[in-house]
Amino acid sequence: MPFDFASPAGRRAWRAQLLAPIDEAKWERLTRELFAWQFARMPAYRRICEAHSVTPKNLGSWREIPAGPQQLFKREKLFAHSSARPGAIYETSGTTTGEPGRQHLLFPDIYRDVSVEGARRAGLFQRHVQFHFLTPSPAEAPRSSLSAMFGFWPKAAKQSGNRFWIKRGKFDLPRLRGVLAEQVKKGQAVAICGTAYSFVHLLDAWADLPLALPPGSWLLETGGFKGRSREISQIELYAELSRTFAVGRDAIWNEYGMTELSSQAYARGVGGRHQTPPWARVLICDPVSGKEVPPDRRGIVRWIDLANVDSVLAVQTLDLAERKADGFRLLGRMARTEPRGCSLGIEDLLSVK
Repeated sequence: MPFDFASPAGRRAWRAQLLAPIDEAKWERLTRELFAWQFARMPAYRRICEAHSVTPKNLGSWREIPAGPQQLFKREKLFAHSSARPGAIYETSGTTTGEPGRQHLLFPDIYRDVSVEGARRAGLFQRHVQFHFLTPSPAEAPRSSLSAMFGFWPKAAKQSGNRFWIKRGKFDLPRLRGVLAEQVKKGQAVAICGTAYSFVHLLDAWADLPLALPPGSWLLETGGFKGRSREISQIELYAELSRTFAVGRDAIWNEYGMTELSSQAYARGVGGRHQTPPWARVLICDPVSGKEVPPDRRGIVRWIDLANVDSVLAVQTLDLAERKADGFRLLGRMARTEPRGCSLGIEDLLSVK
């Protein structure tokens, strides 16, 4: 029977499918089912598919599922539940264009479970650590998907206490340093997680006092300078972090995700290969033809995310990457133009009746 993504029972059954082993046949079946659900329920996405002459009835392979441009989330409410009230709405910062993108979730249940399980499978939770987040808490930033994800992690690890260090718009660095110093004395491994710009602020404030973290500690940065701090290369950032906290560069992780998705990819060290969890895949595509590039070639990142049940499972980004046999290497961002492989620009999509 088809999954009912609007019912709690149906969503639990779908989550169970995602967290169980997924072979090629199962992947094909699940992508087809979710594609058909979303095609039937979102007019803006259906117009994209029809422009590509792809429907659930003539779909040849999951690789042919049309991707919704990431920019469309800024202009359309991509929500597969009609007039139902979303249980969570997450927004992008909007600093690049002044116009935020929005992800509407019927419930945050699937996002919660896959963001925890994805981090665990990547290897982040192999040892017990005390979490520290260089972000506002979910209560202070209820529309931040990053704060929401960070809020899920300690709960899954059954840790108590508030470890969010941006409060009422201010970075509480003195208090953070005091808490970390106490944990260092006890030999308690820690994990410090935040955006790249928050780490730069921390480094600038602590340049005079390196703090060697206990063995088993790790750092995670999520990118995103966006003009809020001095911008440095990943090589420089990781070198400074390694020196300040006395951790190896392979103990520094990058999380690659976005508000428009429910899943994340993780890489370790400078230039590390990003890998997705089994319920999500990334295609590296030629920006002109829209076709997947051969190994060791560069293109733009297209996500297929089976956890994205409430909007669109296939999202076309403007992020540049190099395809590798063991994942992909993230390179940066394409100039702000519509990839021609998407066939239609945003204005064209909005004008089609």
